[in-house]
Amino acid sequence: MTPFVLTRALLRNRIDHFYRVLRHRYQQNRLRNAIMAIRARRPAERFSPDCRRFAIFLVPGWDMVNGGIMSICSIAAETRKLLSANGVSVAVCTGHGQGRILGFTKFENNVELFAFSDMLKWLPSGSEVLVHVPELCVGMFVTDCLDVYRSRSDLKWRFNILLQNIDRVPSKAAVTAMQQLGFTTITLAHKASAAMAQHLDCPIHYLSWFISAEDFRRVDYAGKKKLVAISPDTRTDKSEIVRRIAAALPDHKIIQIRKMTYQQYKEVIRNAKFMFTFGEGLDGYFVESIFSGAIAMAIFEERYFTPEYRELDGVFSNGKAAISNIADFLRAADSETTFRAIAERQYNLVARTFRRELYQDNVKTYYTNYLPEWSTPIVRSGLSRNVTTALVDVEIKKASSHGSYRG
Repeated sequence: MTPFVLTRALLRNRIDHFYRVLRHRYQQNRLRNAIMAIRARRPAERFSPDCRRFAIFLVPGWDMVNGGIMSICSIAAETRKLLSANGVSVAVCTGHGQGRILGFTKFENNVELFAFSDMLKWLPSGSEVLVHVPELCVGMFVTDCLDVYRSRSDLKWRFNILLQNIDRVPSKAAVTAMQQLGFTTITLAHKASAAMAQHLDCPIHYLSWFISAEDFRRVDYAGKKKLVAISPDTRTDKSEIVRRIAAALPDHKIIQIRKMTYQQYKEVIRNAKFMFTFGEGLDGYFVESIFSGAIAMAIFEERYFTPEYRELDGVFSNGKAAISNIADFLRAADSETTFRAIAERQYNLVARTFRRELYQDNVKTYYTNYLPEWSTPIVRSGLSRNVTTALVDVEIKKASSHGSYRG
């Protein structure tokens, strides 16, 4: 990597850090949060006082769009569809200590956000409360504030860790602290992550994530542009791999996915012939590009890929293999016949793995296995089914999103 590139990358990192600090201070501003509290709906306006079953999904307190947030909103929507008729209320809440926001504006959704502090005060005594927590926020939202949960010892707490990235797995001590509050499970976005989560001594259930071929327009080789997309993730060998991509396809433009709306991102992968993801490997960049007709490339990581992907065209065994072989791979793949053959093999594999009905069945099975009593209706006089859930009926129509995207 040249000194100029290093200097530019360092400057960008410093600017990003400065922006994050400013954003955090703004979100924690007392006047801002007081105004947001006035504007926000109260739980009493959305939930029946007769309800005693609650599924709460915790999210960070900033308005953003990425794969993790969209996945959480999707699981909340599926939970509502499955359980609202059984007297289960579903709410998406900003975590304890987070700034207030009223909703997510950077992708299309109908999620109404509550503050967890408001829900905590309102929850009826004796309620069963399942709290879904993103793995990255286990400390902030639960184990760093255990007294918040202990203050409502009249509630039956349960927890589920949404383990979307195994590299961010919480510590065993943090999980043990959650288990002392209530029964705790783990749901996985990647089936391959199960083995690495076993040491946490929790029941583990595979959910996958909300993604399906019908949400994308597949474009074949003839409709593609001379374009290679790359993910914004960092790796020590990234610059050399990108250099070899440029050398192999000198007439192609290389675009890094950064500070785009989701709609802009979808347009890029629809037009791109190739995508190289430097992140998890089996991630949104990989799968969504294939669903859009591109050939996806990645480095095989056992933490995310299942074995059937190991020999897939475009998946390299390690960084050295990618550096050595990517130029020959790209030159061979950049012909209509070879491109179509590789793209078809990739598509057939990911289409078997990522299907909407399979994902929905995974969500249903989780509740059937770990909360079977929630699968049967509670009959109470005067309980209206119209007020048993918050407005979380989300159909995430990603193509009309409006915000910066990171898969």
